[in-house]
Amino acid sequence: MKKIIVIGCPGAGKSTLVFKLKDILNYPVLHLDKVYHITTDQHITRDELRAIVADFAKSSDKWIIDGNYISTVEERIKLADTIIILDINTQICIQNVINRSKKEKTADMAAGFDNSKIKDGFLEFISKFKSETLPILMSYVEKYRNEKEFIIFHNYDEVNSFLANLNK
Repeated sequence: MKKIIVIGCPGAGKSTLVFKLKDILNYPVLHLDKVYHITTDQHITRDELRAIVADFAKSSDKWIIDGNYISTVEERIKLADTIIILDINTQICIQNVINRSKKEKTADMAAGFDNSKIKDGFLEFISKFKSETLPILMSYVEKYRNEKEFIIFHNYDEVNSFLANLNK
């Protein structure tokens, strides 16, 4: 487990897991939200995101990339050796996003991004994640299952158990 990507629904706890992995493994981390968003309403292009990911992946033989961005997920899967998918209950994800909007900005967010605003359609995207986006992620599990290690968590007890074992 040297090159790790963490993907899943917004609000699933990707960044929280990545912060904990970084503490345990001491790998460099790339938070895609931090580099993708310029402000709440502006972001870099897909090509710029691809270039940033490629440069980061080349910069070290051990790393963690945090973020979904389905348009570039297959490229990140190809770069990684371990893919962690958070398949957390939809209502928990929605509540986590609402709770996050009430807190101060965290280190995984772009400087110009306003966390307190939940953009139109975002909660709907989360509510449809399991039916629309997760099947795409699972198709990559099927496609690359013989080449990559896939770890899928369905709840936080599984995540915490994994972290406890990793910390040993």
